[in-house]
Amino acid sequence: MPAHAMADGIVREADVLLADGGVVHLRPVQVSDEVLIRGMFARLSPETLRLRYFGSVRRQLERDLTKILAPDQRQRVVLLAVLGGEVLGLGYFTRSVDDPASAEVAFLIEDAHQKRGIGSIILEHLAEAGRESGLARFTAEVLPDNLTMISVFREVGFEVRARSEDGAILVTLDIAPTSRSLEVMRAREHTAEARSVARLLAPGRVAVIGASRTPGTLGHEVFRHLLAAPFQGPVYPVNTSAGHVAGVRAYPSIADVPDDVDVAFVVVPAQDVPELIPACAERGVHALVIISTFVGSPEGFQDFVVARARAHGMRVVGPECMGVLNTDPRVRFNGSLIPGLPRAGRVGFFSQSGSLGVDVLARALGRGIGVSTLVSAGDRADVSGNSLLQYWLDDDDTDVVLLYLETFGNPQKFARLAKAVSRRKPVVAVQAVAPENRVRAQAMFAQSGIIRVDSLGELLDVASLLSHGKLPAGNRVAIIDNITSLGRIAEAACPIHGLTVAHGQAVHLGATATLDVLVDALKVALADDEVDAVVTAFVRPLGDPAVAREFVERLAAASDKPVLITTPQQLDAQVPTYTAPEEAIRALAHAVRYVAWRALPAGKVPFFDNIDVSAARGIIDHLAATEGSSVTSAAGRGILGAYGLELDDSGTAAGVDVSVSVTNDPDFGRVISLGIAGIASDLFGDVSWRALPMTDLDAQRMINDLRSVELLRGRTGGVVVELSSLVDVLMRIARIGTDHGRLAELHLMLHCRSEATVVGSVRGRVGDDSIFDDVGPRRLV
Repeated sequence: MPAHAMADGIVREADVLLADGGVVHLRPVQVSDEVLIRGMFARLSPETLRLRYFGSVRRQLERDLTKILAPDQRQRVVLLAVLGGEVLGLGYFTRSVDDPASAEVAFLIEDAHQKRGIGSIILEHLAEAGRESGLARFTAEVLPDNLTMISVFREVGFEVRARSEDGAILVTLDIAPTSRSLEVMRAREHTAEARSVARLLAPGRVAVIGASRTPGTLGHEVFRHLLAAPFQGPVYPVNTSAGHVAGVRAYPSIADVPDDVDVAFVVVPAQDVPELIPACAERGVHALVIISTFVGSPEGFQDFVVARARAHGMRVVGPECMGVLNTDPRVRFNGSLIPGLPRAGRVGFFSQSGSLGVDVLARALGRGIGVSTLVSAGDRADVSGNSLLQYWLDDDDTDVVLLYLETFGNPQKFARLAKAVSRRKPVVAVQAVAPENRVRAQAMFAQSGIIRVDSLGELLDVASLLSHGKLPAGNRVAIIDNITSLGRIAEAACPIHGLTVAHGQAVHLGATATLDVLVDALKVALADDEVDAVVTAFVRPLGDPAVAREFVERLAAASDKPVLITTPQQLDAQVPTYTAPEEAIRALAHAVRYVAWRALPAGKVPFFDNIDVSAARGIIDHLAATEGSSVTSAAGRGILGAYGLELDDSGTAAGVDVSVSVTNDPDFGRVISLGIAGIASDLFGDVSWRALPMTDLDAQRMINDLRSVELLRGRTGGVVVELSSLVDVLMRIARIGTDHGRLAELHLMLHCRSEATVVGSVRGRVGDDSIFDDVGPRRLV
């Protein structure tokens, strides 16, 4: 089942982020929670009680408690927001006796935690539970001066109606998801995640638990690097036996630290980590950076640590990570094993590998690439590349994002976030991909606008160009050299990578050319409206390379066109510099393709009003429970019908048959493939791929990606297919794949005709819940 769904009406537990980036745990109420709930009631102010219960508070409070502690998870569903063993708030709905499609909803949030978004996120999860149990609407009775609750209802994005009656406001919410409710949910998710990461990267106080006096140990190095940055706040070493570390007073435990702490670095044996968490919570810690390794720990130990940390309101980086850093002069935060705070710059870097992150950073600094922030996630138990994408989306100090990825965590969420970031700033990713998956991987990355590269060297080549802030307007290149062989190599590389040498702008100056000749040629190229970028290739006969570099930099700074230098000499230049011309051309080509992608319309995921997600889910759940894993013909017909698609297996009309599949890819999660049935796809592998969810423009481009697309246009004398109908059918199939993670496979044959596209056959398989989806209420996964 999807991670957000219910089993037999029981709402699943969830860790969630609140508006301020804090973590709380949502779970169904239990009878044993009476003491906790009474504790919350005791902390409520008289004003909060008045707004909830209107009149006779004490009697209604007891009556409410009786109802809260006796849910059946269908007629009444109760959710608690829990943190550190205390209930911060609760919400519940009670189904109407007179109208089974309606339920009354109510909330109580502790005063100290109001306006943190607890009510909104409980409402999202209750609405999902209500839809699963057949509800269409919630109702609520609210006092006119209960502005907080009124705003929760109005701002959630559902259709809301309100009227006054007997001194109260009666609110009705249609809980069917809308494009607006999804937009609101995504915006809140982004705000919460970005603030959570910001608290990690810009703490006020930090502690190193396991700080050591022995040079070379992890606990010594991370503490010394924090001091050397120097971090702009206090750093507290925690050591059970040493009185001082690096001349700073040490404390025997985190509980003995005299002040609250924002981020704690953990460098102790794995088995000692769980017992530290409650004490860290007492000191206000909201993020643990676990540098320790969990190798050799019992199965499930990492999940246990994360669950325990979240239960106390904390995020986790690691374990076995290299740490985090932030070069902002207001922070100067090197909480990592990387010696020396890197050069400040505008590149954000996420690495799933600790040691590799150190290597890449060292190479980047050698090429003059400055860093804004870096996170090495190690085993990525909690904070992931998705978390950092949420942060970098609006980070004014980051213009380029570099990613080293081994896995995606939640692939659907990654695709969505990467696309949003790529619309604003380039994202460059390196991921090892098996040769047989290369075409598929390239399609997935391109769909999200990600610049995918094959090696660390290529990653840095592209980063060098992008970090200088100038993007080419098109693919027309001027090449200027004083060694013809270098120029010829650059010219030959252009068409391979989709670039064009501008007419008259392959300028081979010759080995005897002076610096003045180079400068004049560069001026002409930069002034030419038919040139979008300039690649220079020169060696020492021009004179002092440093002097040549200064002239090139001066001219490049006055132009909005990128200028790239190719020279065997090592230059610390203010323009992107490469040792080989083909490296410069390849990097430039990546930038050109990215600019072209960003110029394309974004497209949208259509919001169909004639689909019934619950009906389809019921069929899928029934299949899993009673008929095994295969999707029967009758079940397939029912699932398609719930999404406005009819099964027509007559196959009598002329047309073109197209095969479509929705499957689970181990790297990219839910994917959809398209191929024209027969020799084109079977023999020549002419298949196009997209990750889900898919926009309408993704579907159109997916069709156009097929080398055999002309068969659909009737160019060989066949039927001219109605392509808009094919797009509509593809979008509905994509929605089925997006909405139902339990459908491990879905394979369809489409009959594309001149008037419409219909489904000719369907088969599939119901699987487990191993693939995370990106639908449903917000939760940390």
